[in-house]
Amino acid sequence: MGWKKLLGIGILAFLVPPTLAQGDFRWPRQILFGSTEVGTAGYSLLIAWSAEFTANTGVQARVSPGATPTITSWLFERRVEFTSAPLTVLVETMDGEPGYRPGPLRVVFPAILTPWGLMTRGDTPYRRVQDIGPGVRLAWPPFSYFHRILDGLLACRGLTRDQVRLVPVANYSANSRVIAEGSADIAFTSPVSDVNVEVEGNPRGIRWLPVPTAQEDRTCLQRWQREYPLLALMRSADLGVQSARGVRMFVIPSVYYTRADVSEDLVYHLVKWLDENHALYREKHAMARFQTLESLRFVVENMAVPLHPGTVRYLREKGLWTQEMERRQQATVRLVDQYTTLYERAVELARARRVSTDPASEAWQRFWRDFLAQNRVPRFSEAWRP
Repeated sequence: MGWKKLLGIGILAFLVPPTLAQGDFRWPRQILFGSTEVGTAGYSLLIAWSAEFTANTGVQARVSPGATPTITSWLFERRVEFTSAPLTVLVETMDGEPGYRPGPLRVVFPAILTPWGLMTRGDTPYRRVQDIGPGVRLAWPPFSYFHRILDGLLACRGLTRDQVRLVPVANYSANSRVIAEGSADIAFTSPVSDVNVEVEGNPRGIRWLPVPTAQEDRTCLQRWQREYPLLALMRSADLGVQSARGVRMFVIPSVYYTRADVSEDLVYHLVKWLDENHALYREKHAMARFQTLESLRFVVENMAVPLHPGTVRYLREKGLWTQEMERRQQATVRLVDQYTTLYERAVELARARRVSTDPASEAWQRFWRDFLAQNRVPRFSEAWRP
């Protein structure tokens, strides 16, 4: 895709005054963001607050949507400075899943504390996870983390892929729409996504299957969580489509990412602006309530994520940074950087052997798996303990 065409998708272009300075810091003329697809809550949220950011600072905020492997590649290729995506992208990137290249990802700020769960159409017999059995039709989007989460669901129920019907869908929006169409029985999705407002409006409606508690089905829950490291947080949904309210779901944060080499000053001042100017954009989107210092603190206290130094600097300034956070930060950053170095070594070796390094190719995927196995290195998701 050409550079002009890339910037032509979902662009916020404004006639703005010269950029304003904060103290000795001067904002760049523009900041480029990659975002999840149109129709996702992350995209519409970014569009909403970046408009206020532009009006307040004079910085042109340009937002380009795409699939998560694509926007992550844009970040490493320096086509964008920031991306908005679920925390699952950290796992898929550092695992080197199809389409992803491991690299020095850093977390900047929370976007949404997103509930995720199992959706079905209102006229199906599925009301509990325990109702899922052989022959169920699972929506199967082209995202590796969905596959692992759904494999966890199957493990929970003592099933294998061969015992169910996997219904391929083209993208995230189609993953929900097949439920309304009746082409699939179950989809893993988020009730906050714009597409699910549309899907909820189908004549038969939708319902959500609650995630079982450990008291209800400890074996099921443990099997499910074992398949994917980001299923530790759970609570009842209090946002999104009405049919999901009060239903127990997994919570997987969506965050803003950047690279380790992006200016500490830029990240610090972006985090500072998001915190201090929350009132400017809080009412512009239903999910904007999560873009707060309290949400950042919640994520950092409950998960070991690799924060950017600019974010750490702001937390220190606010007196919120602790020794335990520092210990976890150092360990997680070291782990991310170790896998980045491993990937770079694997690429050099593959090129010397004339093996494709296209992250989507089966040849590379096989080479990467063999490289880790030969060096007795587990996948990032097996080594990382969030």
